Amino acid sequence: MDLPPPEHTLAFVGTHVRLPTIGELTISSEQGLVLVDSRSGAIAAIVDLASEDEATQAARAHLALLVPAQVTKIRRAQFLMPGFVDGHAHAPQYAFHGTGLDLPLLDWLERYTFPTESKFKDVNYARRIYASAVARHLRYGTTTCAYFGTIHREATEELVRQVRTAGQRAHVGKVSMDRNSPPNYIEPSAEVAAAESALFVSNVLASRAKEEPHGVGVGGKRPALVTPAVIPRFAPSCTPPLMKALGELSRRGDGSGQKLPVHTHLSENASECAWVAEMHPEASCYADVYKRSGLLHERTYFAHCCHCNRTERTLLHEHGAGVVHCAASNFLVGGALCNVRRWLEEGVPVALGTDVSGGWSASMLDAIRQSVITSNLVSRMPDEEQPTRKWKPLSWQETLWLATQGGANVLGLGDVTGGLEPGRQFDALLVDVAPLCGGSFCVFDEDDVLTSLEKFLFTGDDRHIISVYVAGRRVAGASHAAYREHGDAAEAGKEADAVIKNAKTIRERAADENPRPLKMPKAK
Repeated sequence: MDLPPPEHTLAFVGTHVRLPTIGELTISSEQGLVLVDSRSGAIAAIVDLASEDEATQAARAHLALLVPAQVTKIRRAQFLMPGFVDGHAHAPQYAFHGTGLDLPLLDWLERYTFPTESKFKDVNYARRIYASAVARHLRYGTTTCAYFGTIHREATEELVRQVRTAGQRAHVGKVSMDRNSPPNYIEPSAEVAAAESALFVSNVLASRAKEEPHGVGVGGKRPALVTPAVIPRFAPSCTPPLMKALGELSRRGDGSGQKLPVHTHLSENASECAWVAEMHPEASCYADVYKRSGLLHERTYFAHCCHCNRTERTLLHEHGAGVVHCAASNFLVGGALCNVRRWLEEGVPVALGTDVSGGWSASMLDAIRQSVITSNLVSRMPDEEQPTRKWKPLSWQETLWLATQGGANVLGLGDVTGGLEPGRQFDALLVDVAPLCGGSFCVFDEDDVLTSLEKFLFTGDDRHIISVYVAGRRVAGASHAAYREHGDAAEAGKEADAVIKNAKTIRERAADENPRPLKMPKAK
């Protein structure tokens, strides 16, 4: 086991939750140990201090060399878990999130979205909104987010600065649109739009060393925080020449051989799909429009995909593209349900997204809840393609994986983030199910860690997320004032110690001779 020097080591001792594969959970004992290399931000080792194997003995000896400031003790009412990955969010729409959700998509765009986004030509306005949006996403535990900007390059570069300053990991792209848009919110030509997108990519890459002092580690070991993305808003707002130019940009990449991700929309609303079919009679389907422009490949991920037929689903699978399921906005402005189980069974990777502001909340907890509701509804409805087919609903464990590792995979960051695994970046949440400052749910003596995790996912909020880590740095979290008032929190809360006093139950359920992942009992 190759451990970092003691002076560059961070340690987290206590219960942690891991998600090795979709639908599976492993929960450590209270003596779980996660060691992090503070230089690279990566997880160096994960062991159980109760074990006596050689790796654990080495980790235990390493832990003894650390000073208290390097060690975070996870108390009984707490657990560590992977940070959330939001696969689709409109940063400028945070300005009006929670409003206008009584309209269908195309009307909503005209009355709310385009008028608001046009204001971002003012970089000062953009700075104010973006600072708030990024802070809110981080506070809700989103360690990685895929952001749409606007058509304004300077404002979108400001979004990049806000993400970097806050310490979040993100895909960020300047939106391109040169048709079917208001006169005050449209780019003058395909050539100008494509050139501005290319310049945005160039500027983001050139500013990394200066703006990501904590994001680019010694010897380049630490992955960059911000990845520039290519964003055609959606096919109706981009002419074929513009889409072809953006497709070329995504393949040409950043000049160092690193090709770029493509982030856009697909088949969100029935009226939108009909519109695309009318505009592009040469294409076999909506997805084929993107394919013909060189925008459909293994780095492409599409938000929504509610109305994709078999031809479209096959195209996405064949080209290695991903889907971002935005349950809340699908209910509202999209007016449709997405069958996530079908996508997964057909081999297409799926992430979850908040789609602020088509979705009312920037919280991935809400995205998880709405995804479970959607899946339950889909399982009870007849399938148009297979009338006798009954779809199995997603379990909450599966949905949590989609909100973490699944999202990282769709964004092409599966080896960087998404899970608590050695070699991954330490992008994690420290959750307290009984914060002294109050919370949104109750836990009881008989509640084990698995039960507490489930309660947090369905009834918790940001008050329970007391620390948010990205690349080993604490970048957000609920106030610790209530703990500081009582001195050491371990002594402050007899009630917190009593909350999950039977944590040994988890150990009995999670381990035998060969530890097995915890699985939800089969439905009766």
